[in-house]
This record gives sequence, C-alpha cells and structure tokens, in this order.
Amino acid sequence: MNKSRLRQLALARRKNVSARIFALLNESAQQEFMDFITSFPQPRIIMSFQPIVERKEVQMETIHQTLWSLGHKLCFPRVEGEDSMLAYFVQKEDTFITSAWGIKEPNPLMHTKITATDIDLIIIPLLAFDSKGNRVGYGKGFYDRFLMDCRPDAIKIGICLDEAVQRIDDVEAHDIPLDLCITPTGIHLFDGFYQKNPFDSEFKP
Repeated sequence: MNKSRLRQLALARRKNVSARIFALLNESAQQEFMDFITSFPQPRIIMSFQPIVERKEVQMETIHQTLWSLGHKLCFPRVEGEDSMLAYFVQKEDTFITSAWGIKEPNPLMHTKITATDIDLIIIPLLAFDSKGNRVGYGKGFYDRFLMDCRPDAIKIGICLDEAVQRIDDVEAHDIPLDLCITPTGIHLFDGFYQKNPFDSEFKP
C-alpha cells in the first residue's frame, strides 16, 4: 500500500476511535516506551515532540517527565519558514508557545537552539510504519529533511498507536527508516537498531 492511502486510513481510524479505546492505547504505548527508555544508556540528548491533541497522537507528558528525571536533556522541534524544522533545548519547568498549526513549540527567544548532529535519539510521531521501519507521517517532509542533518548513529524511535503494515510500496531512496518503533503492544526492532547496538548484547525488549 502506498503512503497516501496509509495516511488516509490512519487518519480515519484516529478520527473514529472512541475516547475510551484511545485512552487504553495511549496508556499502553506510554508504558512500553518507559519500559524501554529506562534501559537506555544515560544521559543522552533526546529530541521529542509535543503531541497534536486533536489528531490523537500519543500523549507525551509522562514520558517527558520520566526522561528528565533520568537525567536526559530534552529538545523539541520548531517549524521555521515553509520547509525548515529546528530543535531547541527545553527545561522541565519551561513553557511552550502555540504555532499557527496549533502545535506547542519552543520559544526561540527563550530557548537555546541545538545542532541536529548533537542529538543522540529522536522520538518521531507516526501515522503508520512497515515491517522494515519505513514510516508515514503527515506528508509535509519536516522530519525527512531534519533526519538528513542528524548523525548516522542517532537512534530514531517511532511511537505509534497502530501496528506495522507489511510493506509500504512507494519508499524512496532518500527516505530514512526508523531503528525501532513502539506501539501499545510492544517494541518493533529493525535493522538499524542492531547495527548501532546501543545496548549490550543481552538486551531483549
């Protein structure tokens, strides 16, 4: 199935899911993520995101509080211009501003910009992904362009309420796949994770 169709289906599912089911999926995805991240070597510089509530993205506040308590440094994306996304450090007590897209973003007047190559781990919101770690977002390409500037060894983690599809048909040569993806049912590991080996050989999710 191609990205456009997968995007349509995922958006339709999210629109129709009940508040009760969403709460259960959200809680399970959060717990899976926190079980994973407590094993991660510390401290690290991690880029996360503020969820778009009306699009029923995984709620991240508990995850962020856990990451800060573990000593990680967090940065968050900000869209600047029509096609550029930059990252800024944010402290636990800081507040965000709301963009024209309705997304909470760092305030560039208050927060310090970070170079993409300094980031160790990127948490990426998703609509869909496949068994190889290829991903589908909202189609704007912000994360595609940002990931091209990140270090090759940076860990790319997707977090998604849906499970993997078998195959995304229209993957392009410049597409950068995930290293792993976390869903309400568990952790999906892909080739990039094993190549980077961020844990010791005994790690089993």
